[in-house]
Amino acid sequence: MNHRFHAGEAVWVELCTPDPDKAEQFYAALLGWSVRHEPLGSGTYRMCSIDGRDVAGISDAAALHGGRPRGWITYFAVDDIERSARQAADLGGELVTRPRYLPAAGTGAVVVDPFGAVFGLYQGESRAGVQALNSVGALCWNELNTGEPERSVRYYRSLFGYTTQQRDDSPTARPYTVLMLGEVPVAGVLELDNEWPNLLPSKWITYFTVASLDAALARVTALGGTPTVGPVDSPHGRLQLVKDPGGHTLCLIELEGGLRPDHPSDPAVQR
Repeated sequence: MNHRFHAGEAVWVELCTPDPDKAEQFYAALLGWSVRHEPLGSGTYRMCSIDGRDVAGISDAAALHGGRPRGWITYFAVDDIERSARQAADLGGELVTRPRYLPAAGTGAVVVDPFGAVFGLYQGESRAGVQALNSVGALCWNELNTGEPERSVRYYRSLFGYTTQQRDDSPTARPYTVLMLGEVPVAGVLELDNEWPNLLPSKWITYFTVASLDAALARVTALGGTPTVGPVDSPHGRLQLVKDPGGHTLCLIELEGGLRPDHPSDPAVQR
């Protein structure tokens, strides 16, 4: 049982890349992370933290994900990972990394949903998930960009039991659905401007908070990354999609009010 997070909440984010050394240098300089190397099998898992609180991981694609550079993976909490993994596949997803016990953490698995988006399942034990939300350098939101919003929402509702809320304040003017657990917003679903369904695979986007978007974008460029879509003025602050030097997409936001609430059940998860 995950004691800090409810089943269905986004609890961890991990960059799966073929060049973890390069990624470590980029994100430490961009977001101020401290990175410690933890042994994982014959390889290394890079645990990233801010002020002693774990906020993300960086994995070697060859060691943990069969050589596939999955980019940023959003992991969702589950209470029974074997059951959830079976259900994810039965609903039309593909289980690409079977449940694997990770020492000093818990058990993780990776799925590709029916429309191409990669996501993870995580049954936390000694490590429940991220230890900070919304603060500078930390995770603040997860968003599914998809050309199949209605069918994608049905998939995740069936898997995690979400309810939904429609938002009409999306800065893109495209439909935006918020996946909810009770009254708690968990993640967003943005309809891609996609003329032909499935022309572009769906993708989960990880949002990180920055103190100044302009300063962060200057650092992205100086460090070899590329600003892509934006900047966009949203109800929650200015944001911009960027690609890191490995081509992996993420979103930076100068956060004004939380997109998801700080987790109320554990004081270790702080702003």
